[in-house]
Amino acid sequence: MTRPSRRNAPARSGQGAPADELDLGRHLAILLEYRVSILVTVLLSLGVGAVYMASATPVYRANAVLQLEEKVSRLGELDELLSGGSGQASTEIEILSSRALLGRVVDELRLDVVASPRYFPLLGAALAREHKGPGLARPRWYLDPFAWGGERLRVERVRVPPELEDVPLTLVAGEAGAYSLLGPGSTPLLSGRAGTPAVAPPGSPWQVELLVSELDARPGTEFQVTRRSRLEVVEELQRSLRLSEKGVNTGVLTVALEGADPAEISATLRSIASHYVRQNVERRSEEAERTLVFLDTQLPGLREELERAEAALSAHRAGKGIVDLGMETQALLDRSVDLEKSISELSLQRSELRQRFTGKHPMLTTMKRKLARLRSDRSALTARLKGLPSAELKSAQLMRDVKVANELYLQLNNKAQEYRVLKSSIVGNARVLDEPVVTRTPVRPNNPGVLAVSLVLGLTLGIAHAFTRQALRKGVSDPSALEAELGIPVHATIPLGAVSSRRARGGRASERGLLPILAELHPSASVTESLRGLRTRLLLALKDSPNNVMAITGPSPGVGKSFVSINLAWLMADCGKRVLLVDANLRGGWLHQCFQAERTLGLSEVLEGTVELEQVILRVPGQNLSFLSAGALPPNPAELLLSDRFQALVTRMSAGYDLVILDTPPILAVTDAAIVGRHAGVNLVVVRADTHPMGEVAAAMSRLEQNGVQVGGIIFNGVSRSRMGRAVSGIYQYEYPSGS
Repeated sequence: MTRPSRRNAPARSGQGAPADELDLGRHLAILLEYRVSILVTVLLSLGVGAVYMASATPVYRANAVLQLEEKVSRLGELDELLSGGSGQASTEIEILSSRALLGRVVDELRLDVVASPRYFPLLGAALAREHKGPGLARPRWYLDPFAWGGERLRVERVRVPPELEDVPLTLVAGEAGAYSLLGPGSTPLLSGRAGTPAVAPPGSPWQVELLVSELDARPGTEFQVTRRSRLEVVEELQRSLRLSEKGVNTGVLTVALEGADPAEISATLRSIASHYVRQNVERRSEEAERTLVFLDTQLPGLREELERAEAALSAHRAGKGIVDLGMETQALLDRSVDLEKSISELSLQRSELRQRFTGKHPMLTTMKRKLARLRSDRSALTARLKGLPSAELKSAQLMRDVKVANELYLQLNNKAQEYRVLKSSIVGNARVLDEPVVTRTPVRPNNPGVLAVSLVLGLTLGIAHAFTRQALRKGVSDPSALEAELGIPVHATIPLGAVSSRRARGGRASERGLLPILAELHPSASVTESLRGLRTRLLLALKDSPNNVMAITGPSPGVGKSFVSINLAWLMADCGKRVLLVDANLRGGWLHQCFQAERTLGLSEVLEGTVELEQVILRVPGQNLSFLSAGALPPNPAELLLSDRFQALVTRMSAGYDLVILDTPPILAVTDAAIVGRHAGVNLVVVRADTHPMGEVAAAMSRLEQNGVQVGGIIFNGVSRSRMGRAVSGIYQYEYPSGS
């Protein structure tokens, strides 16, 4: 049988799908092969998720709804300008989350004082939450310092120096409400009793003051008391507060807050809403107060202006007498009075708005244009008044000054009275639509979501682990890769199976005193079918072979060459061939165990000439199968195989049987396989899947080739069922010792 040249080996990756193309079947095979590890990873992930759900602190959510109303002005144009834009949702959201407002909430509720029991790590808090009965829970595992449920501590006031801010202090409960406070490094700070303020004694390294209003715990139970930085608490509250507008331009705000204590988050949200509504009223009242102050500063000057105008008019009339004005003069006078009043009003409004806005504000720009137009009209009217007789002109000017000063004074005086009423009865444009409510069940952890994430994470990690292990495998797993690389055909791919020795010994084989042979006990198994396919190919190969001798070897021990040899011999004999199986492994052959024989006389004794061949051949009853054991292990196995006696023995066995199968040692371990292979017409190499790197298999082939042995084919053994590309059931494999 000729061996194909490696240079002429078919490029299988080029004839079929590309090597880098996604092979769904191969990927599914990998997943099936590692299904146990994937399942274990999923179960571990679900277990971690269950532990998280049991140990995680439940988080509740409180929410309230605020409504912002449009402010309808009842005090004229000036009040519309002062109240414009105050109801915009975006502005109010920023006010709600401002440090000024939240700082008042922190101070009111003392959120910067944190007092909590010390729980056992990981599961202690969960066990404490499970305690529903009255009184205190009994300590578990004799761990008295930890809290196990029912403990209560209420701290009204904590004062610490700046260096102890955000540093947990340990409070140890004593008898009847007594306690002691320990600082960093368990340094004693003070001792006290619930209901009475306690102060650090003189000489203490830190000046600490503590007021505990309630303490209910077993003596020795530890708590952690922390005075947190006010700014940090405010910023944390800003991050946890959720503000949004329901719809666009609806003026309805939703305020939500999450936390572990339902009572605390409800009180916090209620305080935020209360302070916001109060601040809204105060802000509008402050605007009214500021406008009132401005008006009060203008009234004295207007009063003086009015008195000066009236005195000038009286003096003119006393000296010149009363002058009757014509109809045209009277009309011009009325028009001049209206213009002066409008100019004065706009000037006052502009002065007030300059206190709130910059000169580029749109309101101020609009007022500037109005004033310019009114002053232009006044200049034109003044030019017409100059054309009047001097007596009428002087009288008209004085009367105009009196009317303008009087009307402007009365108008601002009335507006000041209105703002005084507004200040005492002002109502804000924000109100609480829905009071804060807390969810009955925790929003986190979301148990279905945690389980779903755990399942997905477990599958992801399991699959990644499977493909990583597959990528790190050094052994050849694809028979086509062997053919493409070495140019040697793979005659059979034998699946991996398992059957226990106890089950195997229960058949009729044990009645004859034989260890089981898979081809006999399980003739319909997939492994046996693969060996039958190998038998068919070898029968065809033997027709072109120089003789009827077949040698089977492998790169290293444990590949299954002895398993293949004995089962192939059985199948060859089963089809009517007279078969002789020879254990040619003179360094540790074990095939005699399959026939319940002792390691006494065999091949080594025949080669040494101490016995005849016919005396040591074992014939299997009811079969055309005969067996020649290795015999006693000689000190010089290679020399015996190199002798002329061995060549003559092979020729004699070939003439006496239809097929002679030689089971040889591994080629990379010793050279015996190369010596025996020279006398065989067909040489086969058994390669175990995922065991031998390509370099190791190539080295075995090269070793045989260098010794003049042509390899006729490869038997790919131990392929996992998932890699066979289809569902396989009932797969068994004969259990043979590792020395095969």
